[in-house]
Amino acid sequence: MGRPHLTLASICLSCCISWVLVGPSLAKAPLVSDEAASECKQDMPDETITSCSQVIDSGAVSGRALAAAYAQRGFARTLKRSLTEAEADLDQAIKIDPKFAEGYADRANLWTVRHQYDRALADGERAVRLDPDLPVARFVRAGALLNLGQYDRAIADYTVALRLRPGAGANIYGLRGIAYHRKGDEARAVADYSELLKIEPDNAGTLLNRGDALFKMHELSRASADYSEAIRLAPDNPGGFKGRGLIRVMTQDPEGGLADFNEAIRLAPNDFNAHINRAAALGFLNRHALALADQDMAIRLDPVQPIAYVERAQTVNRLGDHVAAMASLNKALQLSPGFAPALELQKKIGDTGKKAGKQAAEPSPEAANNYYHDCSFPVTDIDPAKEDMVRIIDACTVLINSHGGNDGNRAIVHVQRGSMYRRLGKYELALVDYSEALRHDPNSAIAYNGRGNAYRLLKLLDQAIADHTEAIRLRPDVAANYNNRGNDWQDLKNNERAIADYDMSIKVDPNYATAYYNRGNSRLVTGDKDGAASDFEQAAKLNPAFRGATDRVRQVETKL
Repeated sequence: MGRPHLTLASICLSCCISWVLVGPSLAKAPLVSDEAASECKQDMPDETITSCSQVIDSGAVSGRALAAAYAQRGFARTLKRSLTEAEADLDQAIKIDPKFAEGYADRANLWTVRHQYDRALADGERAVRLDPDLPVARFVRAGALLNLGQYDRAIADYTVALRLRPGAGANIYGLRGIAYHRKGDEARAVADYSELLKIEPDNAGTLLNRGDALFKMHELSRASADYSEAIRLAPDNPGGFKGRGLIRVMTQDPEGGLADFNEAIRLAPNDFNAHINRAAALGFLNRHALALADQDMAIRLDPVQPIAYVERAQTVNRLGDHVAAMASLNKALQLSPGFAPALELQKKIGDTGKKAGKQAAEPSPEAANNYYHDCSFPVTDIDPAKEDMVRIIDACTVLINSHGGNDGNRAIVHVQRGSMYRRLGKYELALVDYSEALRHDPNSAIAYNGRGNAYRLLKLLDQAIADHTEAIRLRPDVAANYNNRGNDWQDLKNNERAIADYDMSIKVDPNYATAYYNRGNSRLVTGDKDGAASDFEQAAKLNPAFRGATDRVRQVETKL
């Protein structure tokens, strides 16, 4: 089957654009000749607010000088994110002097901070019309244009601002570089980022941005060097790990890529791209269960990205579930009709199916009812015989391969088959079935519980805890959900949290022998031998057939 779709555009989505336009950073020239208003601006926002308030309240200035004091205070309040007060000040500045270009520029900056880019552009236009040579007017208008996707105009304004105020080159080079990058002119983006790095060589954000641009230019060695340097300078920023990890996977170093994506996800556990790219690394290493876990997490984080369903389809197809693979591809095409990666994989899977032979005929309604009966099994702590489990799997498979049944019924069938696969030790296939059950019924607590158990058996304990927690949220009245999360905590050697979950399990169902037995094990580890002996005795009393409880009581008594 095909390789994972590793492209920065579709997967990483420009890993690490780090510039955020939060206000003009150009040094502001004195606004008026009036000494009081000019001195109103101080080094720190709080000091500026105090000083300008004194000027305003004194009544000693009027006209342009008073407007300047309001504008300075409004700008300082914008920096402090006191946006309502800032807006009032800037409105007042413009009301006092409607031809005050810097008042409009400062208010444009306020709208940018509020993500109201159309209003920012309108005020930026007024500022430039009033004073075409005011650097800050060009700067804020360029920022609005950049955020509105008008990259050529933004570049033109940044270029004029750079000519008018060359001393502010660092900020302008960085933002113009972003405009070039978003426009797709990577060579000029790299040139601007490089100019900024001459001024600020330790600017990790710019190294990440230049790394992205170099990646797009296929200069992978230079891009990797930038990502590595960014990691050295900013080890808590996931962007460097994401970018370098992608390059490592693409250059036949999936283990190195996996290590980088692990670190990226540790720093940003809810990053869609990091999970998708880590799944790709795991796929290259033939660790398909782990890959599927990441793909399912990515879909949970962003369920409308078609590429996640394509990658998931590839994984479940490798695990042998062609029906689930086609279902994932259908979902991708539903989200994005004509999505090329989905169509390509769909054709490959379809061609494979044709080579394998003719599809089985749809069962009649009567036969389907019989298969539903054969697919079911009683819920007990005792596993069916192996031959019975195989029979159940075969019956469930017929139903899964058919086109009948509503989502609720199909979810149940996947849960049934997944449970049998889990009991047979086929944990990866169980994982696929539980995930398919959740595709049909996203609120199935039993599917979350089952998938959590499969994750646990695959030693994916973080995922197990997440699924068991969701099962508890959906069904807090089911004792097994707490018990199973307790098992996850026990595996992590966090016996305090394990005991808390076993306590809840017993509170929900005081006759649940399994929870007593498991709590006894955790109590024994923590040194509570009396509590452990009591729990083992209760487990044996509630269920004499419970394996190991009686022996554990004897072991504890011997230790006592």
